[in-house]
Amino acid sequence: MEPHNPNEKGLPTQTLEVVAKSFYKQSLEYGFRKEDYLRFVNILLDLGLGHGGLYVPPPSSNHQDSAASDVEQESEQVTVRLYQLEDHELLKRWIEDEEGRQFLTTRPEAPRFNTLEALLESETSRFGIVSLSQRPIGALAYLNIDSDQHKAELRKLIGDPLARGHGYAKKATQYWIEYGISTLGLRKIYVNTLETHLKNIRLNEQLGFRVEGLLRDEVLLDGEYRDVLRMSLIMP
Repeated sequence: MEPHNPNEKGLPTQTLEVVAKSFYKQSLEYGFRKEDYLRFVNILLDLGLGHGGLYVPPPSSNHQDSAASDVEQESEQVTVRLYQLEDHELLKRWIEDEEGRQFLTTRPEAPRFNTLEALLESETSRFGIVSLSQRPIGALAYLNIDSDQHKAELRKLIGDPLARGHGYAKKATQYWIEYGISTLGLRKIYVNTLETHLKNIRLNEQLGFRVEGLLRDEVLLDGEYRDVLRMSLIMP
């Protein structure tokens, strides 16, 4: 995988490669033939060019300019606060569905972090709760916090299915990033995303994360090894 070229227009090449590989895997299962790929590309071009080109996201915010000293902030009734013991049962329920299970997806080099309890008890973890009008709807976390190297892994989840798809994850993650920078002193924040989770990859890009590489067959999920896309946000 080639390194990202900051001068290239449009989406990073790495992201396009991930999207293409994800589609290719699914197309094989669906039974695509060679002629189907050609027809698909023509239809895709017609759709994209016919609508005036591809969607261009708004520029990401400057985390340095708005860094805050406290984790709790508010915008359009979305707040983030630190995890409390009484949140435990709710968090356990959130991680039971398909989206929630990915919040606990474990990398092979960290096998001890394979349960919610282990993550919560770790001294290198910080958890936050996302609320909408004081109603808890999701969770955020920093894992593997390295105080010497000033880096940590970020994870996010909107646990309430009715709250998904409304942009709350983006707002909450922006606050969590500010907390990581200003309070935890992080210089590098990274995320590990399943290469088929295109919506999450797109969200990470809007937040300023850039692709570092593709970890092949990195996690075992539902009896199948899956590739993981590593993305990072680095403070200047």
